[in-house]
Amino acid sequence: MKKIFFTLLLVAACLSSSCDKVSNPFPPALEIDTTIYPGLWSDYVANEWPDFSALPNEDPDRNVLIEDFTGHTCAYCPNAAVIAHDIHLANPNRVFVAAIHASNDGTNTFQTTSTAYPIKFWNTTGVNIAFAFGLGATNPTGFTGNPAGMVNRINDAGLYFPGPIQWQTWADNAMATTLKVAVKAKVNYFESPKHGFYLHTEVEKLDASLGELGMIAYMIEDSVVGPQLVGSVYTTDYVHRDIMRGTIDGSTSGKTLTDDLMKNGKYYVDYSYIIPDQLAPQGTPSTHNAENMHVLIYVYDTATKEILQVIKKRLI
Repeated sequence: MKKIFFTLLLVAACLSSSCDKVSNPFPPALEIDTTIYPGLWSDYVANEWPDFSALPNEDPDRNVLIEDFTGHTCAYCPNAAVIAHDIHLANPNRVFVAAIHASNDGTNTFQTTSTAYPIKFWNTTGVNIAFAFGLGATNPTGFTGNPAGMVNRINDAGLYFPGPIQWQTWADNAMATTLKVAVKAKVNYFESPKHGFYLHTEVEKLDASLGELGMIAYMIEDSVVGPQLVGSVYTTDYVHRDIMRGTIDGSTSGKTLTDDLMKNGKYYVDYSYIIPDQLAPQGTPSTHNAENMHVLIYVYDTATKEILQVIKKRLI
């Protein structure tokens, strides 16, 4: 992916177009793929870059992310997936799910592909996250096997992983707490020339006592039909939901929100990303489908790992 420093691009943009049209309050120094945009980059800066001061706070309440560690040969994982999806359906704008196909030991034990299970659901980033909170945990808070799930990565008296039957209660409790971080985001997707998008984010601390924050953006693909072991039954037409395809910056810990990203008391981080092909059996031709994908952006406390806010953005 062609990447260049955005600050240099902004200077070039100002030389080729009227910079009094630029609405973004703070263009930080970062790498961004300008070739995703089908026109002149100066036009994007002048006309497409969001003015966050004009965007309302879409999520005034605290939202919840359920990270469901699963696998297509995990016989009991479908029951947990149903629980997570039902919680989402009851709170469609406040509870979101990321199905991470990974095991606690840094492998893809329940995710290996074969003739019977030909779709590669796992990815290296997801495996690394599972290990970090599984056997790689520095204290006895990890999970011992799939299925397992975290709710906003809340650590309750040393417990990160409540049983699926407890996810509803943990989600309800989290949603009832005061929002400490406000997150705004804008996605600009372009089907051509690269099937890519720009993600622009603004983060504001609402609680001055908060320490260092980090931000991660998950790429999610929804409703992929493929084999799954359901109990003792091999099921070929199982609907796999909310599949975490990776983080859009390729990092397991995301971006630390440092002072150099701050302007007028708010943090600004921007990304570019080429969406992957849809999941399909290995050897089967696949295509892009932006309508079936979305981004989950969450901000967390780097000391406790607790997710303070999460929002969802569709590509289309």
